[in-house]
Amino acid sequence: MSPQLGSPIVVEHLTAGEFREAQLAPYNQLIGIHTLFEDPTSGVEHHVIRYPAGLRGRPHRHTAAHTIIVLEGELEVNGRVIGPHSYAHFPAGEPMQHQASGDQPCVFVLCFDGPFDVEVLED
Repeated sequence: MSPQLGSPIVVEHLTAGEFREAQLAPYNQLIGIHTLFEDPTSGVEHHVIRYPAGLRGRPHRHTAAHTIIVLEGELEVNGRVIGPHSYAHFPAGEPMQHQASGDQPCVFVLCFDGPFDVEVLED
């Protein structure tokens, strides 16, 4: 007899969801956020993020590690530009800076390993 399978959360067409606008401390513009998953017990969060063209980010850090997978456009990650199908992981507490690169928006999946918080660092 086959084991009973669970009920995964499945989201097709990640960029087609509704995005809410948010102003977060590190950024000079509003960003778009489409929440995929939030675990109230662990604080784990998964989102699709849309950075508008020209968005600039200030150096910052988070207490939880997080991972980015670029879907569309280019993202500048600590001075390095990465494009679609690229992966970046940021360990907890490490200073970072990420922002849109060039004159196009950037869309990526963001997976936080714990509750979201942000500390903006000196420029």
